[in-house]
Amino acid sequence: MATEPTPINNDTVLNVAQLLKEQVGGKRVYALTLDALPLDDPMMARDVTAQLKLTRIADGILVTGSLAGRTRLECVRCLEEFDTDFGGDVEAEFRPTIDIASGMLVEVDDDGESFEIDDNHCLDLAEMLRQVSILTLPIRPVCGDDCPGFTSEFRGGEEPPTEEAGDERLAVLEKLLDDSRGNS
Repeated sequence: MATEPTPINNDTVLNVAQLLKEQVGGKRVYALTLDALPLDDPMMARDVTAQLKLTRIADGILVTGSLAGRTRLECVRCLEEFDTDFGGDVEAEFRPTIDIASGMLVEVDDDGESFEIDDNHCLDLAEMLRQVSILTLPIRPVCGDDCPGFTSEFRGGEEPPTEEAGDERLAVLEKLLDDSRGNS
């Protein structure tokens, strides 16, 4: 029997105390929706949705699932801003800082590959979602296949140099190349 996901709207903090008390393999399923998620200043993701499964593992909680959203990027060809969709898979470990049974501090192995569950047994999904969102964005965003590139307006009215014209700064090197061909 499939578990119906618990909806979470515009919040990224989950109290996982009960899940931490369960045996390894215990699960929770969530359907997360966020109107906005800060990525990098000033970049903001909008209409973010995530289907997440939290699974109790020996030393914490494993979060898996998928996320999708929309953000505004700048085209590397024409420098115009455009909206684009993004999406990707989520997988991250969260480790507690306080033992749920004893209340004692847990020695956290700071390997940089896991996130912390705070002293109140809450985990915050925001940083994980931010990192996954950024990683799914294109390195060189282009607004479309038909992007014209820089316009003459951007270059101050100048037309781009033709391929045959070459770069005048390299004319001296071209002369040296011609001289060396003539001496062979």
